[in-house]
Amino acid sequence: MGYANISNENSEKLKAIEKEMGVTLLAYEVPTYSNLNEDDLKRIKDLEKDLGMALVAYEV
Repeated sequence: MGYANISNENSEKLKAIEKEMGVTLLAYEVPTYSNLNEDDLKRIKDLEKDLGMALVAYEV
């Protein structure tokens, strides 16, 4: 997964929305999410709880 390649036209659209909303947007290529078994999913959920943040698993 990496940053998306954005055309100049789309970059201008993003900048306009960012300015209008007062936010910063990051554009990433569409990832392939991992298929996790129940044990791995539980491990990640436990880690999320321990760290106090959301985690997303992607294929590499």
